[in-house]
Amino acid sequence: MKFFATLIIMLCFTVSSFSQTYTEEITKNAQIYYDYMTNQNFDGVLDYMYPKVFEMAPREQMKLGMEQMFSSPDMKIEFVSNDVTRVTDDTKVEGITYAVVFYNSKMKMTFLSELDKPEEEQKSFLGFMKVTMQTQFGEDNVISDQKAMSLVINMDATMFAIKDPKYTGWKFIGNDDTMKHLVNSIIPESVRTELLK
Repeated sequence: MKFFATLIIMLCFTVSSFSQTYTEEITKNAQIYYDYMTNQNFDGVLDYMYPKVFEMAPREQMKLGMEQMFSSPDMKIEFVSNDVTRVTDDTKVEGITYAVVFYNSKMKMTFLSELDKPEEEQKSFLGFMKVTMQTQFGEDNVISDQKAMSLVINMDATMFAIKDPKYTGWKFIGNDDTMKHLVNSIIPESVRTELLK
């Protein structure tokens, strides 16, 4: 009986350790992915993206889009922070393992094209942009700084972590409205339903 009890305890510890290990592994990889995004290392970001995405949107095209977005002469976009808050249990479908990463992101948008304009115009523009962003992200999640002509947006978001035997390590795909068509075509509905409930 003592042996049996010891065996059960060891099994529980092993399962707990395995669970912790995979969540730690996903968290570590997700943080590297976010750091690449913060530092605008787009090749690094794309290396961590699930490669099936490139069948629908070529890698070079995605890199060009990112470079254009982050080097606009009118607006500077910076990620202030990206932090993993939770990783769900994993689920396996047809040999591919999935989990969902919940994270908090803070993004700063500086409106460079407005910096030289009169103060009243700046105030009006920033007010309009703040209301627009509040509609999307919530009233308490948008802070404006007129002196810097910037908004800091706080958002909670999710992305899918995918471990596919065809590729090395965990890969990621964002789960937001702009990626909905892509996500729906890559992530099985059963996985979306189970992990996002």
